[in-house]
Amino acid sequence: VLTRRFFVAPAFEIYGGVRGLYDYGPPGCAVKNNLIQTWRQHFVVEEGMLEIEGTCLTPEPVLRASGHVEKFSDILVRDAVTDESFRADHIVEDHLKKVEADPSVTAEDKTEAAELAARLDELSISDMDAAIQRWGVKAPVTGNDLTPSKPFNLMFGTSMGPNSATPGFLRPETAQGIFVNFKRLLESVGGKMPFACAQIGLSFRNEISPRSGLLRVREFSQAEIEHFVHPERKDHPKFDSVRNAKVRLLPKAQQTATGRTIEMEIGAA
Repeated sequence: VLTRRFFVAPAFEIYGGVRGLYDYGPPGCAVKNNLIQTWRQHFVVEEGMLEIEGTCLTPEPVLRASGHVEKFSDILVRDAVTDESFRADHIVEDHLKKVEADPSVTAEDKTEAAELAARLDELSISDMDAAIQRWGVKAPVTGNDLTPSKPFNLMFGTSMGPNSATPGFLRPETAQGIFVNFKRLLESVGGKMPFACAQIGLSFRNEISPRSGLLRVREFSQAEIEHFVHPERKDHPKFDSVRNAKVRLLPKAQQTATGRTIEMEIGAA
């Protein structure tokens, strides 16, 4: 229905289309614009946030400093016969769901499968290969063996200038435009924290296997907020209302150690 009434449709469809790219028609544009305006009113206007609009093109040094060049990747596997590419955690997740639903599987194996499914995004390449081997995961449709896992960087690379002298990327998220302007933003609020800044704009990710309609695509609009808080002065007027709330976070120590999130109170973060 959405396609027939041109709320949204696959981009370049008359040329065969490209997975993960969609065009918004007139009613789709209206819905999207209303959603963005409601989001901006709820967060930016009512909370008195700052807002910027940064560029989509980002020089390579910026994203290398942020860790995106080395770490902004998914784990990729291929069909050993057809060479079709798959995102490893997706096909392992789908396989584990079948395991959990299989009445012939033991309760112990179902529990193990459920526990693994809950932490798929934490697995290293070697752990992913071990999981594929342990559960006998095969390529969807063909049932062929899979190649060993390898990292696949999700950023679209490009170059700037007539001699391609400046390497860069299409931004994978809008946050970097906020971070690199932190000094100017701090000056604009008189050097006082806390403050928050929002940005709404296009982001780009070279997804291995786009799926779920508009939920996982290669070009999308993103609305993002960054809050800046002095580590020793958590005096936001609304902070006490969330001080004792527990959330799962990934502290610096965990990022360089286990890579696993931990539960902690916001007040202790």
